[in-house]
Amino acid sequence: MQPQVLNNELQPSDAITVGELAAAFGWSIRFIEGLVRGERLPAEEIDGQLRFHRDEVVDWLQQKIHILDSAHVSELENRIESELLDNGTFRTHRSDRLASRLPLRGIALDLEIESKTEVLRALVEIAAGTGHLHDRDHLLASLIDREELCSTALPGGVAICHPRRPISSSLDRQILCALRTAHPIEFGAENGEDTQLFFLHCAPDDRSHLHGLARLARVLHHGGTAAFLAANDPEHFKETLSYLEAGLSR
Repeated sequence: MQPQVLNNELQPSDAITVGELAAAFGWSIRFIEGLVRGERLPAEEIDGQLRFHRDEVVDWLQQKIHILDSAHVSELENRIESELLDNGTFRTHRSDRLASRLPLRGIALDLEIESKTEVLRALVEIAAGTGHLHDRDHLLASLIDREELCSTALPGGVAICHPRRPISSSLDRQILCALRTAHPIEFGAENGEDTQLFFLHCAPDDRSHLHGLARLARVLHHGGTAAFLAANDPEHFKETLSYLEAGLSR
């Protein structure tokens, strides 16, 4: 039986093969080898064969999912969704997985915020307001730790903020929140662009986290950023997400 690549029981020292990684993500071996060569997907060579480590793969995906074409992101999402259906985390297929996890009280628009630290603190307070977060300090520390690794800001003025590791002890379910600042601020995007739209995505396990990350990346690939920036109020913002998410299956 192949190891579950996104199983939290895998230790950092556990190495998986390129074939196991391909099977877990729904990608071809050739595509993964190309990522190793061109996009620096972390790998090591052992006895002439590529080997990967779970934590390094998850970290790389969190940082680089926006550079992947939509088809490969869709393959990743579909493969993980199948696993989540198989293990009972998801009960049915849904076209509104993100929208169903974004309550209106989890959306804050046009806040006067001037710094990265203020954004992270505001996101934590928004998450706490949903009633699903039990430890504000732990989440804030986790977000800061993730940003110190590498900014979650993406091209186009959007950031998908998230902890580096699952924080199941602090959540009673997956959380999605959204924050739009009144003006773009510096958030560390690689291209130097300022950021105005911020999502917070927290999940109790790596599979659920990467599934949500892949799905949100696809929404943003389909012109979502501009639509979210144009939303008039939280109701309009959530309706926009519902519409864009439904379009992923058309």
